[in-house]
Amino acid sequence: MPDGDDTLIVPVNVDALVVNQRVRQRDGQGFRRWRPNFNLLRHNKTPEPSPFTNEQKWNSTGTDDTPYKKYDGVYVRWELPKALRHGESRSEGGPTEFPLVPNRWLVVRQVRGHTGLTTAWVVESDFLDDREGTSAFVHPFRPGVQDPKATPYRSTVITTKIGRAQGIGPDGGVAWSEPGAGDPARRELFLTAVGPGLMTFHIYQPYHQNVFSLHDPMTGVPDQATVDYQVVGWHSDPAQEELRRRLGQPGTTLDGVLAELGWKVADLLQGWTPASTSYSGRAVGVGWDRTGRAPDSARPADKNTIKIGVGSSVDEATAALLAAARAALPAAARNALSHADPGLLHALGQGLVDTLDGADGTVRTAQAMHKGWFEQLPGGFTWRLADTSGQGNVSGDPSSVTWSGVCAEHEEWLARLNRDQAAYDTKARELAALQWRLYALWWMHGLPLLPPQYTREQFRAEIDPADPDGLAVEVARRIEELKELQDRVPHGADAVELARSIAAYVDSHPPELPDGYELRREALPPFWQASDPTVVLSGAKSQEGHDPLTGGGPLPCRTPAQILGGVAPGGPVPDAFAALKTGGLPPIVAALLGEFVYVLDPDHAGTLPPDIAPEPWRQPWKPLLYQWRVRHWPVPYGDPDRPNWRFDGGRYAWERGDATKPPLEITSRRFLVPLPQYTLSSGLDQYAADHPAAAAAAFASAAGQAKDLDLLSQRLDGLTDALACVDAAPNLSPPGAVGRLVGDVFGRLPDPGPLPVPFDGWQKSGFTQIRAGQFAMSALSIVDEFGQTLDVLLPGDAAYLQPTIGDSLRPGDRYAEDTLRDRFVQLPPRLLQPARLRFDFLAEHDDDQLVDLTANTTPVCAWIIPSYVDRSLLCYAPTGAPLGELRLKLQADAGAQGGVSTVVGWGPLPDSQVHTIDGLFRDRPQLHAFVSHLATAGPAVFLDLLSTVDRALCGIDPGNPYGDEVLGALLGRPLALVRTGLGFELDGPPVTDPGWQYALDWRALTDWRERKADAGRAPADMDHLNYRWPIRLGNAGQSGDGLIGYFSETDYTTFYAVTGPGTEHPTGYVQEISSGNWPALAADSMDRTHLTMLLDPLAAVHATTDLLPVTDLRMPSRFTRTAMAAMKVALRLSPVLTTTRRVPAQQTETDGENGTQGESDQPSSFVNALALPHPTGSQGVWDWSELVVPDTAARAGGATAAPQWAHHAVVQIDQNARLDEDGPVVRTGFLRLTNGFDHA
Repeated sequence: MPDGDDTLIVPVNVDALVVNQRVRQRDGQGFRRWRPNFNLLRHNKTPEPSPFTNEQKWNSTGTDDTPYKKYDGVYVRWELPKALRHGESRSEGGPTEFPLVPNRWLVVRQVRGHTGLTTAWVVESDFLDDREGTSAFVHPFRPGVQDPKATPYRSTVITTKIGRAQGIGPDGGVAWSEPGAGDPARRELFLTAVGPGLMTFHIYQPYHQNVFSLHDPMTGVPDQATVDYQVVGWHSDPAQEELRRRLGQPGTTLDGVLAELGWKVADLLQGWTPASTSYSGRAVGVGWDRTGRAPDSARPADKNTIKIGVGSSVDEATAALLAAARAALPAAARNALSHADPGLLHALGQGLVDTLDGADGTVRTAQAMHKGWFEQLPGGFTWRLADTSGQGNVSGDPSSVTWSGVCAEHEEWLARLNRDQAAYDTKARELAALQWRLYALWWMHGLPLLPPQYTREQFRAEIDPADPDGLAVEVARRIEELKELQDRVPHGADAVELARSIAAYVDSHPPELPDGYELRREALPPFWQASDPTVVLSGAKSQEGHDPLTGGGPLPCRTPAQILGGVAPGGPVPDAFAALKTGGLPPIVAALLGEFVYVLDPDHAGTLPPDIAPEPWRQPWKPLLYQWRVRHWPVPYGDPDRPNWRFDGGRYAWERGDATKPPLEITSRRFLVPLPQYTLSSGLDQYAADHPAAAAAAFASAAGQAKDLDLLSQRLDGLTDALACVDAAPNLSPPGAVGRLVGDVFGRLPDPGPLPVPFDGWQKSGFTQIRAGQFAMSALSIVDEFGQTLDVLLPGDAAYLQPTIGDSLRPGDRYAEDTLRDRFVQLPPRLLQPARLRFDFLAEHDDDQLVDLTANTTPVCAWIIPSYVDRSLLCYAPTGAPLGELRLKLQADAGAQGGVSTVVGWGPLPDSQVHTIDGLFRDRPQLHAFVSHLATAGPAVFLDLLSTVDRALCGIDPGNPYGDEVLGALLGRPLALVRTGLGFELDGPPVTDPGWQYALDWRALTDWRERKADAGRAPADMDHLNYRWPIRLGNAGQSGDGLIGYFSETDYTTFYAVTGPGTEHPTGYVQEISSGNWPALAADSMDRTHLTMLLDPLAAVHATTDLLPVTDLRMPSRFTRTAMAAMKVALRLSPVLTTTRRVPAQQTETDGENGTQGESDQPSSFVNALALPHPTGSQGVWDWSELVVPDTAARAGGATAAPQWAHHAVVQIDQNARLDEDGPVVRTGFLRLTNGFDHA
């Protein structure tokens, strides 16, 4: 029990709900109140009843209301401070723990004008007794409890009831005495805000009567009266309370602890330290009317004022409401946002205004919004060797290139680590699926009824850790396997632990890393789970229900010396309460009752400090939950050759087939949150912070008004789970060995559907394979913290409810039913489990090898540079080394007109020894296939390709990193010919039908690949693996998309491009990417297609499915940086007239390299240079390259000498006459640019 002078006074908010017949019967049913049934835990079921079921009846539908008058009275409820409602882990990796809350509460009632009716109660919040307790509860759990008489904890599920109120009033009251003094079981405190593990325990009044609330039946009080309440709370043992626990931590200070709790004390005396906390709150001026009308409150009187928006996200639903009504603000507020563009408000809510204003703003914003319709789940990790010096490979030296930037042995070192990491991530996902299946079988084993086709022993065998053929043993084996895999990779629970593990790995795995390099872990792209649609309610008057005591800052607490009224702690109670039996109460009670009298004195009205002055009472209306029921009509995938759903490149439309009937009925209950106004106001606040003062003031004002929006929102959580036959309701962890094997993979239960029917066999579980179809809401109720209800939609109201639907969920021209079409919301196809689209770089020589997992590999098959000088394609190796050019050539052809025909020919570039196309076959197989077909197909096909490349490059803007001088009339940007793999990857084994028919078939999770391969298709319980989903690659309307086109698998006869050629007579070689040729793949983690892409390496390639967020593929700089530096672009000039000059070395473009400079007996400060016209500018240096065929003397004696490349420095021609120059020479060769792309 707290002392008087060293206790900290913490304010609490107190609400008082007046209940009479009119309140109970409002709108036919004024309350929806239910209580948990913890006996269901014994059958592994959630204790909370399903929505719209097992509700307490509080009013009569007939004329006799007598049985329900016992519910009349005033319900006084106090709200725990936020610091006591927040759980956290108190040790690294430990469980979430909630603070102990006050377990004693004094409630004092005073009836104005009736001093003899003053009374009081002490609420013993943690009293446990299954007969005398009040609210349903379960004993707190602790393993190994031996003596239940010494502790409130139990080692099994033991149901009970919690809380009781002891009257201490003048009529029959008994003075309070602390029971813990004589009962050891009462000394250990256990009560927290979540009570028996229900997140709504502290806030939903029907759950905690006589714990955090009191029902005053108003016995003996006149039918009309004004009532005041004072509430005081404390811990029966201050040594166990939260403040003392925190102050007892090493190195803590009072100021620091108060800041952690979000509390403050004004004018705190130096050296004063509280030994305990006391809690105080009041409800003043409560208007009691036993037979009158319902008291005025914020609760809407007419449900027709409630408007409903539905969208794929809260921002889309909000924008839809604003677009339709433009009147979401309270009637009393100025509708400052009514003129705003709803699309802009949507972008503001998601923080996308800057994206909208940037390049490709509309497209990128739409992609980001679409991504917001999914939830992210971890996708695993990969490892990189980071060059902290920024040097990487030696610039300009192709032979030095390794893709990690270090030597070849470290390439293998890194690849091995990434293979180990990939194996660990894959096995971890598989283990999680098997652990969940083990949890499901444990749950099924405990059900009271099982199908007659099974025996309970079959389930027991599967969960028996001693049965060698059971699932439990398989899980145990895989846990050990995963531990071994984890030991092969660095890992840690936090950044510090991970850093230590990385250092240990590097030290123990030679070779030693080079200076300037460090090993870093990067997250792989996440898996994506489709979010449930969001409902936004407008007009529920939620903004009037919650007035925080903090005023937006810390909670103002006080010391006993700051209490008003002049009564000292432990002193005599004021005369108004002298009749109460106050013995045994904490000393601080007298002081707080003195302040209660002081506050109620009319003479002090207007002089009270703001923190003390009571707010005028109003009947509370605090929306907390919403219960909903929807009717869902699945629209199946349909015939694989003619699916019911058509993908148009951006979204799906229902095109054919019928919806499945009868519809599925799905219900759920969730918290309501005022999220829309806060996301919108936060976006406006951020926008204000980023703009000049004048504009900032306008945005800040709009943000303030956005916070006044009367909006509540919540997802239809559980809708997608229900279609997968999964119940996400909280549940118990299995005990013993099964619990250890399951770990933390529990909480979601299977819904196996109905039991088999005699003579009819197995029944369908309701598993829909995918989420696709249309739904309509059939019931929706808003329930507040006291159980008051506003039934927005009841059965039979379908004609009334026409929700405003966001664009992404708006039906097309097909409906599940022809009647009341405006009620339907469409769900486009989505997978029932997390997945991602793998867009991977593959090794140039082996499609089965991922680049990150295979040492010394690159996805780059070649670099292609369009040359506008002679309409050719310059080809370079992945390292930037020259290969050759593909161009149109003239050749003698007796059968052609004029004896000459045009062909597509190959020639080597300077320093290349690849003189024929066939010379590419071994080292550059993809490039060989690409150019071979072009050479064979002829000039028309080649011109189609050149035209396509030119047109596509006009629509791609990577930011022009190379500078303007190289580009333009001479060269196109370097393009990469890249080998990639594309396929859907599921997060673990595929989700299967959890119906009773397949309950024991857990091996489907381990053998599904073999089953599909053996049968040629997936089995019925995972038929969704047979569905094929189209993928659109590239986006001609997005300048930041770098795709030119691609070849499928090893077929280089058709080039699928983002835009067609502009030639007069297209050959058909280039096919514009469209619905007829999109890749279509099964979402089964196996089906993959291999593509050779031609792309701008500095822009992303986007893959659009609508099934998942847009996936992009970007070339890492390790594949581009050194290649660009090494690349020497060669422009064919043939013939060109040149002269040789003797010039100072510094006047030449280059000193020459890698070849014959020519004879020279000049001093070293002079070189011979060729004078010829060439581009000028600061970007790169030019030289001349020509292939020199050895003369006769060089071939004397029959020796064969290969042609050699000679390089010459060049100088610009001018109009000056020079007598010392040799005569002009006609040359054939290349003007070559070094470091032309070094900006990349």
